[in-house]
Order: sequence, then structure tokens, then C-alpha cells
Amino acid sequence: MGDFNIDVKIDKNILAMKDEMFKNLQDAVKTATLTVKEEVKENIMLGYEKSDLEWKPISDNYGKQLERKGLMPHNGLYSPQQDKKKLQDSISVKFRSGGLTGIITTDRPYAIYVEKGTKKMPARPFFEPAVKKKKEEVEEIIKSHLSHLYYCLLNKC
Repeated sequence: MGDFNIDVKIDKNILAMKDEMFKNLQDAVKTATLTVKEEVKENIMLGYEKSDLEWKPISDNYGKQLERKGLMPHNGLYSPQQDKKKLQDSISVKFRSGGLTGIITTDRPYAIYVEKGTKKMPARPFFEPAVKKKKEEVEEIIKSHLSHLYYCLLNKC
């Protein structure tokens, strides 16, 4: 008995559309990831001024420890500007799965303690609030790109 072959011929326009669709999704993930990254960085630098973050003041004891180290108060609360700048500068993005997964990361090992707090220091969440705040905007970015893809499928962009 001989071989049984099935040959499928695909129009070059469809292959080109596939590439365009993939690029469009990559652009959506990149735009969405960078949108959240900028909010994370803003939260780090302006956290005390952003009332929606509700950062609590540090304890008097911890404040005195910081004073002894020569750290100055920021808007009545302690927040070493130099450390904030280092943390902000460490926020970066990576893309995996061919650009369809965006990851926001930091190389600062103390970032988790800033985000979640410690026994002595109240939490200064900067990451989770950014994700929550930008959730709807990220969804709209993705929907917008998907709508464009759907339109192109129907209209052969």
C-alpha cells in the first residue's frame, strides 16, 4: 500500500497576515507591560504624595534610627531619596514566549521588603497597586490590538 498525502496550499497573503497578527500581539504585550512599569516607577518615587497608596508613617523608633544614620524626612515621613532612585532605576522588563509574555522585575533584593514591609517598617507597596490601577488600561490595550486583528482577518488588511 502506498503513502497517503494531504497537501494544503496556503495563500501567501494569509501567511503574511499571520506574521502581522503575531507582531500586533507582541506590540500589545509590550505596550501593556511598559504602561505598568511606568506606574511602578512613579509609585516608588511619589508614593507618599499618592493618596491612593495609603502609605502609613513609620514608627518613631525607626524614624530615630534613620535620623541617626543621617537620613532626612520626606514630606513628614522618612524615605531615603537615594534608595528610592536606586530601586526605581532597577525596575526593568523582560519578554518571553516570543514576546507574548511581559515581565516586570527588579534586581534589588530588598524590593520585596519595601513592597510587603517588615516587623519594623510598614509596607510601601509600589508594584501591586500599579498592577491594580493599570488593569483596565492593560485590558483595553489588549482588546484594542485584538479588535484590529479581527478587523484585519475580516477585511484582509
